[in-house]
Amino acid sequence: MVGSGRQRAMTVRLARRRPGPGRVRVRPRRPAGLRRWWRRIDWGRAGTITAVTAALAGLLLTGVSTLYDALVSQGELEQARQAADQETRAQALRVSYWTEYPTPYVKRLHVINSSPDPVSEADLLLSPAEAGPNHVLELPVLAPCSETVVKEEVWAGESGQGPAYGGPDRTGQPPGVVRWMAFRDRNGVVWKRDDKGLSRLSDDWTVMSVGSGDAGLHFTGVTEGDPGVLPVKQAPSCGDG
Repeated sequence: MVGSGRQRAMTVRLARRRPGPGRVRVRPRRPAGLRRWWRRIDWGRAGTITAVTAALAGLLLTGVSTLYDALVSQGELEQARQAADQETRAQALRVSYWTEYPTPYVKRLHVINSSPDPVSEADLLLSPAEAGPNHVLELPVLAPCSETVVKEEVWAGESGQGPAYGGPDRTGQPPGVVRWMAFRDRNGVVWKRDDKGLSRLSDDWTVMSVGSGDAGLHFTGVTEGDPGVLPVKQAPSCGDG
């Protein structure tokens, strides 16, 4: 009886040590290297690095935004400057000249102000011609929307003399060609027009300063009604557009 009791006690203890059905838990084991890498991380320092990275990203975005705003402002400023320059040049762009050769021996100079405002102190420098030296035609006023036509005899004495205008003169240029024209616009700004285009002169300009390389300049004042000046007529077009 005693032996059978001990056997029952041992059987009970062994039974308690055995896991019951469905209670077995298999836990995956992480590689030792992975566990060691995870534990080596200094999470305090990693947080600092993350904060610094975020701050740098914010600064970068702020810098890009600031640069974009600066470029936009620069573009708007450049557009404003171009608009202001266009406005300043609006009248000067509509003042010009051209020469007419009705016959091989006749030349006429056309001076046009196709703006709705007058132009003052218009001077035109003519290159040497066979009939005389360098010459400056002075037109005190160009009326609004007007075209002034000046015959050759005004600056050359008499037209129809000398060789035909088909060939160059002794300077290698066609005789009496306009080298430049200077004038003052409605705002008092002085401009110079030549074969290179339109340029601005200083407000205290003089004919001699512009034509400093031209010795022995001859000056002729030209007004409407003078001999050799045709009646001023309406310009082909008029306006600042």
